[in-house]
Amino acid sequence: MTPPQPVDEPIWRELDRPREPSEQERRLLITLAAAVDEPMLHAQVATVVVDATCRCGCSSVRLCSGQPAIPTERIVQLSGTGRPDHFAVSATSRGRVDVVLHVMHGRVVELEVYDHRDGDGRAVPLDDVLDLGDVSVD
Repeated sequence: MTPPQPVDEPIWRELDRPREPSEQERRLLITLAAAVDEPMLHAQVATVVVDATCRCGCSSVRLCSGQPAIPTERIVQLSGTGRPDHFAVSATSRGRVDVVLHVMHGRVVELEVYDHRDGDGRAVPLDDVLDLGDVSVD
């Protein structure tokens, strides 16, 4: 008999109720979306809610929007690798904090925020995430 396999703990801690993004989260979302000439992305970011936080303790949040999905053909154009299911808008703050807006299957799904120096699982004060540079769409 094969022993039971460990169940991976979910990455997300579900919120009891979705919430509006904080002022700082909203600022980062708008800044990242502005780097992409895609009105459907802008509409999603304008109506997004946060429905989960990262279980590891970092500042990343899971996102949800009721706006229509960006068509697959457009995702392929935006993806740096030509993927039909994913693209990301990335930026760096002060050379150490990466901020990434992930889009899966045409919908915003995550605002990822992590500090290279302090490592995974550490919360980053979003008030300190300023002067986003090296913005790229991959």
